[in-house]
Amino acid sequence: MSRPSRFAWIPAVAMVAGGLLAAPASPAVAPDASPHGDAHAVHRPSHVLIVLFDQMRPEYADRFAMTNFQSVRDAGTNFDNARLGYMGSETVISHNVIVSGQLPKHMGWVDEVYRDTGNLLGAGANQVHVTGDLSLDNFQTLVTHEGYPKLSDYLHTASPGSKFITVGEKSYAVESAAAGTGDIAVRLSSRKSDVTPATGCPNLGGRWRGPTGRAVPTYLTDPGPGSGACGRYYVNSDKGNDYGTLAAFPSWVYPEDGNRFVPGSDASAQDGHVGGDVWVADAAMKMMENEDWSGMFVTLGGIDKTGHMWGADQDTDGHDCATGAGQVHVDCAARIADAQLGRMLAKLGELKILDDTLVVLTADHGATHGASYYGKKTLNAGDSNWYWAPNGVIDGGVLDTVTYNDPAPALLPLNATGNLQMSYQSTSIQAWLIDNSRAQMRQEAAVMKTLPGVIASYYRVGGHYRLANTNPMTRAERRWWSREGQRTIDGMAGDSGPDVVGLLHDDVSYGAYGDHGGFNEEVQRVPMVFWQHGRHAASPDVEFRTTDILPTILRAMGQPLTHPVDGRARRLGD
Repeated sequence: MSRPSRFAWIPAVAMVAGGLLAAPASPAVAPDASPHGDAHAVHRPSHVLIVLFDQMRPEYADRFAMTNFQSVRDAGTNFDNARLGYMGSETVISHNVIVSGQLPKHMGWVDEVYRDTGNLLGAGANQVHVTGDLSLDNFQTLVTHEGYPKLSDYLHTASPGSKFITVGEKSYAVESAAAGTGDIAVRLSSRKSDVTPATGCPNLGGRWRGPTGRAVPTYLTDPGPGSGACGRYYVNSDKGNDYGTLAAFPSWVYPEDGNRFVPGSDASAQDGHVGGDVWVADAAMKMMENEDWSGMFVTLGGIDKTGHMWGADQDTDGHDCATGAGQVHVDCAARIADAQLGRMLAKLGELKILDDTLVVLTADHGATHGASYYGKKTLNAGDSNWYWAPNGVIDGGVLDTVTYNDPAPALLPLNATGNLQMSYQSTSIQAWLIDNSRAQMRQEAAVMKTLPGVIASYYRVGGHYRLANTNPMTRAERRWWSREGQRTIDGMAGDSGPDVVGLLHDDVSYGAYGDHGGFNEEVQRVPMVFWQHGRHAASPDVEFRTTDILPTILRAMGQPLTHPVDGRARRLGD
């Protein structure tokens, strides 16, 4: 029998007027000073809680005094040599890698663009889709077609009748992870404009969002639109409520809209309709209390949004996190996210299941800043910077020939021959060609080499990318590229993958001012922490890749793998 945990989770300090829960000044966990006993005393956890800090770089925990994260890290198993180990290094990819153990090339979609070679989604063979706007049904189709089990399947076997729950702000983060056998998937809806008492949310200003997804519990949706005043889980999402991000560069490239990714400090937030990561944690804790669950994947999107706007690690510290104008910066986003971790762990303690829970802390990618920035610098240029579809793309099930046909001038040579079907560019450049014969791919790879910031170009040959051209690199870049470049890029060499890829210098971006997507070390490095009651703290000197998360969880739970994965189980501290 295991001893009760002596972790002392210190609740975050409520700041009602500011509409958020600020991080505590003192550590939220005090490690047990007494011996944990021998390895045989470590029992198998019955619950798994994955908390993902979107776009968190490992150094943020210390830089921004994320005391809850620090405490779990220091008391748990911290793989400080962790990295993704694949492209695309993006949210819509990594969330599913985490719960499947599959490299992108084996999981059904490999990047922000999906080319439907088999017409699985019904819009036509070889049609391209914006992956971030796929529906839950679309992700379900792709996962089912590949036929691999996910964490939810293993947990259903271990605890029949229990539920696997995913919750976060972003549709594609939540629904890609839930696709397959996830039971509950809760995320914020698209932006709504109905504020009439009979059918809308008149108490939330001009526009709003509410909980939606798969099997969303009614205690999160009631009272809903038309109730005269929508309930707690509905938040303001008015683009006019941007907390100054629409008036400043570089945030205006990808500005905040209301309280989607921040708690908020407007009247609606002060009235209890707090958004962002607080909204996510509140929903997660409500479901912890009311559902018979064995697995929960909580994805916190605030750091990602602020990092995109201001340049990730280049955003300075010292903002007032009680105001919306402060919350849209990285330091506040990190502290707010950290406070939610503390609250959720305190809730597990209150429910008396903390000692039976394996806690996993990680990120879906790192980030870099655009010291050399080749995207358009105009208002709301994010989507058209990231995506270029000269002949249109399926977006949300509809062919869109307008939104994604305004590329940054630096990209224009990619379509000089009229052979570009679509490209996606961030801290790397990917191109899908209309004619993807070997000769055409080589020609396009030669063009790719000439684009600003490119250090190497490749073209796809089956399940592998072949190096076509290189440009001069710094010594540090060459060292990382020589060690990691080939196997990282090969991780997305699937049937729907890009035909031609350009890897970029460090600190180069084409999308937002702070970005991800490529192979660079700052983008690939992620935090990776496992904590379980009864295990010693450890810092294993081994490589850890995101594909290792699933098998490592299963090993800790004593569950055998039933399907091949691209990762391997790692030993946690005994």
